[in-house]
Amino acid sequence: MASRSHGYRLDAGGLIDRTRSVSFTFNGRDLKGHPGDTLASALIANGINIIGRSLKFHRPRSFFGVGSEDPNSMLAVRDRYGFEPALRAGQVQLCSGLKANSVTGWPSPEFDVAASVQLIKGMLSAGFYYKTFMWPSWRYFEPMIRRSTGFGRPKPVIEFRKLQYRHATCDVLIIGGGPAGLSAARSLAGNGTSVVMVDDQPQFGGSLNWETATIDGLTGVAWVRTVVKALGDDPNFTLLSGTTVAAAYEGNQFILIQQLLDSGGVHTECLWKLRASHVVLASGMVDRPLLFAGNDRPGIMLSSATRRLIGEFGVTPARHLAIYTNNDSGYLTAIAARRAGVDVVGIIDTRAETAAMHVSAARDAEIPCLFECQIESTTGYKRVTSIEIRSKERRVRRMECSGVAVSGGFTPLIHLATHRGVQPTYVAQLGAFLAGSLPEAWYVAGGVAGATDLETALSHGAKAAVAIGTTAGIPVRPKATQSVTAPSYGRIEPEWKPRYGSPSATWVDFQNDVKVSDVELAARENYVSIEHLKRYTTLGMGTDQGRTSNVNGLAIMAGITRQAVESIGTTTSRPPYTAIRMDTIASNRRGDLFKPRRFLPAHAVHEQRSAVFEDSGWQRPDWYGCNGRNREDAVTAEMQAVRTHVGVFDGSSLGKIEVTGPDAAQFISRFYVSNMATLTPGRMRYSVMLKENGVIYDDGVVACVAVNHFLASPTSSQAEAVAAWFEQWRQTEWPSMRVGISPVTSNWATIAIAGPRARELLAKLKPNFDLSNEAFAHMQFREGLIGNTAARIARISFTGELQYEVSVPARYAPALLEVLLATEANWNPCPVGTEAWLRLRLEKGYLHLGSDTNGRTTPLDIGMAGIVTKRTDDFIGKRSLRLASATSEDCEQLVGLRAFEGILQVGGRVLSTGYTRAPCPTDGYVTSACFSPSVGSFIGLALIERGQQRLGETVLVYCSGTVVSCEISIPGFYDPDNRRLHA
Repeated sequence: MASRSHGYRLDAGGLIDRTRSVSFTFNGRDLKGHPGDTLASALIANGINIIGRSLKFHRPRSFFGVGSEDPNSMLAVRDRYGFEPALRAGQVQLCSGLKANSVTGWPSPEFDVAASVQLIKGMLSAGFYYKTFMWPSWRYFEPMIRRSTGFGRPKPVIEFRKLQYRHATCDVLIIGGGPAGLSAARSLAGNGTSVVMVDDQPQFGGSLNWETATIDGLTGVAWVRTVVKALGDDPNFTLLSGTTVAAAYEGNQFILIQQLLDSGGVHTECLWKLRASHVVLASGMVDRPLLFAGNDRPGIMLSSATRRLIGEFGVTPARHLAIYTNNDSGYLTAIAARRAGVDVVGIIDTRAETAAMHVSAARDAEIPCLFECQIESTTGYKRVTSIEIRSKERRVRRMECSGVAVSGGFTPLIHLATHRGVQPTYVAQLGAFLAGSLPEAWYVAGGVAGATDLETALSHGAKAAVAIGTTAGIPVRPKATQSVTAPSYGRIEPEWKPRYGSPSATWVDFQNDVKVSDVELAARENYVSIEHLKRYTTLGMGTDQGRTSNVNGLAIMAGITRQAVESIGTTTSRPPYTAIRMDTIASNRRGDLFKPRRFLPAHAVHEQRSAVFEDSGWQRPDWYGCNGRNREDAVTAEMQAVRTHVGVFDGSSLGKIEVTGPDAAQFISRFYVSNMATLTPGRMRYSVMLKENGVIYDDGVVACVAVNHFLASPTSSQAEAVAAWFEQWRQTEWPSMRVGISPVTSNWATIAIAGPRARELLAKLKPNFDLSNEAFAHMQFREGLIGNTAARIARISFTGELQYEVSVPARYAPALLEVLLATEANWNPCPVGTEAWLRLRLEKGYLHLGSDTNGRTTPLDIGMAGIVTKRTDDFIGKRSLRLASATSEDCEQLVGLRAFEGILQVGGRVLSTGYTRAPCPTDGYVTSACFSPSVGSFIGLALIERGQQRLGETVLVYCSGTVVSCEISIPGFYDPDNRRLHA
């Protein structure tokens, strides 16, 4: 037998590198471990027992598992590359200089002041928040409660690891690198199939790294190394260790989180988006605890976790170990512990002796065995010190120990299958839920399929490979194993609710402090639905997603309500499988990359003219420093240029979506209030499009380029959204329509020329078509050449002046803008920014979507009732315009406002008739406003109740403490007869 000379570290065994040491700290204490340790195994090796406190009662918590199943071991961790506020210790690889700290317990987890809450624990049953803190108001208690809970606090300093993003596809994805996954992988090797095999541990092998087994004459560890080396030499295989499959979605798309380690910690994390043709789910299973009074004391741990610590890390969690089990997994732990030199004080088996397969081996190792017994209670505070055992004859005996390894059966890790909507199916002989009807091209193998022995797990993997080959038409010859020796877990006899001990001292969920008595209370208060039980008691809502608590909890509820376990149902597991750092999801999308700034094709030309840019997704010139010393001077000069000679505006950000095909006219017309199907080649039309509720979604013009070829121009901010909306309706509502949708916003640059001399400036470009008013009228469209460059020219006005929009391939934008802005002998074309452009459109009374509309505005409110009435065929939102809410006379309608004196401001409230000062009822508000040089006063647009029936009325507008007198007018103040734009 090995001796224990270094704390809880065994002198021999495990896969760690004992020739080297790794220094780290925990709560300020300097400690040492070895390469190959996890943070959990290293802490246990150093005798660290209490690592935190529970959520509600602040009871001491120690390690319960050594992987994703552990509900207790959330720690704050800093390595060389950054800080993480909450990581599970069993999933953190030990590295030099690592610093770990408890995240619960003040001033320390050993002595927690908040543990005094246990004095009133009888008052803190399930649902006590809802019953206690509602009077006088929850908001008085919420800050205190939130401060006292949680697992970790983020640091205020932002630290970035190196992050990567990968997109990939494969023929087969194998989830789990244990014996079943490796068996499937080696059967698929050598036939050209692209395979990705993933395991969340830093090395493949799963239970073979710590169980006693031989395969074809090799130890489990040696067999794993042989297989992994062969797979690594196959160019069609990608082996991803230290990688968690976090989520499964439709179409067999998966999210993978890969951690790349070095001696300093996680230096890189990579988020994979992987799509697979076939999936082998070999994710294994975890031990499920048995319940008994006092079962949450430090030192009580899952049986498989204890066996793994001994076999893989050379660590024992206790010097004097008791085993409590209802299956033979507990015997394997006892034998492994005794072989490693641990004092195994006894095996307590809830079954009869005849059910135990390994009782002879246990007795040969001189381990006392007790049958048909249950643990009734435990003693100890910072560590379990003894257990009370009651036999079926109700005799009680006391057993001294410093640790208890428990195994109440197994929980197959089917979470990823349930992400795809698979319903768990209860299998009575296993006492476990397995994946029911699987998604297409999915196969399960090993523990997740209910295999409780190695030979069956290996067979599952090989059969999955053969099934994939049959489906895909690929020749697969399974690599048969000649001989397998490994102990089985034997028959399981489920024990759910303990027969002895207090329900109020028997814990089901260790992290959230849910007791058997809480489940009983939920049943009494009729929260018998499993989903309601979960939310009422917080059962399974911890960071372990209920891996060790959910099945016990629902089985207890089944017993209380006298239902079968299989009929009570299960809670729904949702992505992610384990927590994902928000930083990883964001990857490099931060700063400018969070929402990448888009630059106009002629950005450099704007910079040369001292443009001041505004960020609206696109970097667009707001005004030009070359036109004035400050913003107001520049904007005034730019407006004057457009009104008196000519201005040039870069409108490249405006949306451009081509719609083509035999049904293009009918398709695009369904999106707009105006009938676009009647457009003939070379004609354009302005309109708005609506959502299904009749509210304006976007506006813009549509040009008919040719027969069955249309060009839609949505607003800059909605260009991508409208294109996606077109595609959504094409795919989901009108899949039979023969249309193609091509967003080409970035392909074309658009430069607008506006002003009385716009035609002269455009003529400089020598277009190969007639520019006369008779040949090229307002709202017409031309394709042709300017110079030798293909161009599209639309005669459309946003300013009220003669205006052309010239579109050329984006790469020609700088040259086009330079030519247009070149100084002539007798006139100087002026660059115009966004602010001047918007004020020019306001003088004309044109709608600016988002400013002059809100979430209620319909086309009836902006003067398009006549167009709606004329439209006889259907369009999106038409029927909603018949609702009383849309046709009511009290709706806010878009009108103009002309101030008699004073400063009109956006957001100003229109006072109701009869009121002269605020506060008072209001009839609407100002949506756009500015001083108009052309009108000589402040003007604006406003949404006012019954506005179109109140033209000519004088109203008072409250603007920042001042009341401004205004006249309601039609929304148009400059050139109401449209003579200038038809020039």
